[in-house]
Amino acid sequence: MNYQSPGGAAALDAGMNFEIPEAVAEFRSVTRVLVDDLLPLEREFQETGVVPPQVRQTLIKNGYFALAFPEEYGGLGMGALAQCVVQAELARLPPQFWTELRPLMGPAAKNILNHASAEQKARLVPGMISGDIPIAFGLTEPHCGSDLGSMRTTATRNVDGWLLNGSKTFISNAKNAKTLVVYAYTDKAAGPRGGISAFLLEASTPGYRVDGVIPLMGTATPGVYEISFSDVQLPPDSLLGEEGKAFHYALEGLNEGRLNVGATALGMGEYALELAVDQAKIRPAFGGFIADLQAIRHMIANMATEMRAARLMLLDACWRFDQGEKRRELASMAKLFATEAGSRAVDSAVQIFGGYGYCRGFAVERLYRDIRITRIYEGSSEIQRNTISREILR
Repeated sequence: MNYQSPGGAAALDAGMNFEIPEAVAEFRSVTRVLVDDLLPLEREFQETGVVPPQVRQTLIKNGYFALAFPEEYGGLGMGALAQCVVQAELARLPPQFWTELRPLMGPAAKNILNHASAEQKARLVPGMISGDIPIAFGLTEPHCGSDLGSMRTTATRNVDGWLLNGSKTFISNAKNAKTLVVYAYTDKAAGPRGGISAFLLEASTPGYRVDGVIPLMGTATPGVYEISFSDVQLPPDSLLGEEGKAFHYALEGLNEGRLNVGATALGMGEYALELAVDQAKIRPAFGGFIADLQAIRHMIANMATEMRAARLMLLDACWRFDQGEKRRELASMAKLFATEAGSRAVDSAVQIFGGYGYCRGFAVERLYRDIRITRIYEGSSEIQRNTISREILR
């Protein structure tokens, strides 16, 4: 069973080392070694459905939970560029191995870092870095994803703080989360841009429930979750940032989250390319190997070209983000291109593997299931095109 590359892609990998800051390149190399050490554990995971506990322990011990947090809180203080490079390496592992890292590098953590009070940060951030306080991001609802204006969850002010009612769906890590960032209308009349607020919810609060799991074709085990709030009493200090400003917080967090998803797709696509190259060199056909066939060579050429373009686009968008050039269209372009190019690369890899590429136990089959969601979450490809065109035509 081919859970990982049999090796031999060193020349290909060397071609992926674009000029990046020395510290980032070093962390990338360290991550590549760590991933290579963890990849053999995929067999056990695929057989049992349980992520070996040493995976989480290894990621925490080596600082990956601290990657996106400022040094003043005990984090590594790495920006969007470093996170992109590291996430692309981690994406060679099954996503279940790094499920907890997504909220820590995505909108939930960014909302807390950018808008939480000093007291809220002191209470949460050290535990997020240590792994003692897993978090989740509660934005999507059963009837609306990207359309925030259709949100039905509400938070009504009362003498004790806020009364939260509603539901969310497709929430990653909800089963394990101890704290959630939850979005709700606090003033329907003000509309989404002035009436949506964000709150910090402790999972132990009465009235909050994890209602069920939604099994997925890949990415998360056992899946993502449906959650609900029935007269959940939140204290006054549960408000995250300013009342009515969360619409802007969502856009702010999603911008960086989209770069992260693009990096995930990049890593999966590059890994698929590595596997396809190795397979083409050893799979016999017509007295030689399929790597001798022009059709296969052209597939590999297209895969390599698109993945190189995706990497350059992502690195450029991340570098500009770190310089303060936080343009929405750049993040959307990077996510759109990387997720679609990565999906094409994985599809080609399955084709190169032939029937084996469709069999459980081969990494390309797992990649085929896992990469599909990257064109949907953190804004679908269609939403990215809307964003790109709107910003260009503005």
